[in-house]
Amino acid sequence: MKTIEVALKVAPYQIHIDRWDLEAAAQIIHKHLKGNRLFVITNTTIARLYRNKLHQSLGQHFSLEWIVVPDGEQHKTLKTCENIYSKLIQKKAHRDSTLLALGGGVVGDITGFVAATYMRGIDFIQIPTTLLAQVDASIGGKTGVDLPSGKNLVGAFYQPKAVIILTDFLKTLPERDYLSGLAEVVKYGLIADDLLFCTLKNNTGALLNRQHSILTKIINTCCGLKAGIVARDEKDHGLRATLNFGHSLGHAIESLQNYRRTRHGEAIAMGMVFASKLSYALRVSPSDHTSTIALLLTQLHLPTQWPSFSHKDYQRALLIDKKTRDRNIRFILLEKIGRVKSVTLDIKSLLPCL
Repeated sequence: MKTIEVALKVAPYQIHIDRWDLEAAAQIIHKHLKGNRLFVITNTTIARLYRNKLHQSLGQHFSLEWIVVPDGEQHKTLKTCENIYSKLIQKKAHRDSTLLALGGGVVGDITGFVAATYMRGIDFIQIPTTLLAQVDASIGGKTGVDLPSGKNLVGAFYQPKAVIILTDFLKTLPERDYLSGLAEVVKYGLIADDLLFCTLKNNTGALLNRQHSILTKIINTCCGLKAGIVARDEKDHGLRATLNFGHSLGHAIESLQNYRRTRHGEAIAMGMVFASKLSYALRVSPSDHTSTIALLLTQLHLPTQWPSFSHKDYQRALLIDKKTRDRNIRFILLEKIGRVKSVTLDIKSLLPCL
């Protein structure tokens, strides 16, 4: 397995990347278990596809307990967490128990939040099964749930003991979810790596065909980029905010659609196009990169035009954003492909570009 260090000052950990080595995965998990009980939290879709296979393999090494939650962002709620707490209590999970997040970003966020809060903190390990989670959501310790009024408004910074990425999970990932993950890959190229952006532009066919060699390359690159950013700014005080490129408008769109009509990556794709347009309008970027970004996203079958909600609706959604203070929002703008900057803007100044 390829290993990438997340070099935090407190509680560093490793990202392990392989195609499908369950024996090596079991050894990594075993290294971090305090007891011999592992509580696997997954969703209905992953349970249907992989529960039997993983139970036979991992179950040879330790006792597995399965907790299955409904699939979908609309279930990323405190109610779902409450149900997990109840099942952990019923199964007599204690402080020496370990949770295993097996799923996409929703499962990872929920499991991490439960781990951070159950008995004031127990260990958890991530095995992300979607592209979006493999390149982004599983790394960095941001956990949380949505409220009806906004995304990720309740949560905690709580790092996993390890992240194990098995790229063969992507073979069964539905097309729309796979494409959604590509949006986060494009984000990394825009904020930190112009060579990655060029690689994406030159390999759209291979990406759409899920060619293993290109997927391995971009997953390694994105994990390395995020590990470096998180190690330098674990709790979002500065540099880590650049990872929010496209996310302010994206989260607003998800909230206004009640987390049902648009995938997270699709919303981020729209948000990145908007952020590029705004960057040029505010003269943060001397060149307008909007058409270049929109073309790549279109070639990757991702949306580039945001929904036509009223300015009042967008303003209301943006005011709830965690980055908003006194009607001003910390917004990530594009200086050039591969470099962004954080600026503070009056929310009303965004509205003419919508």
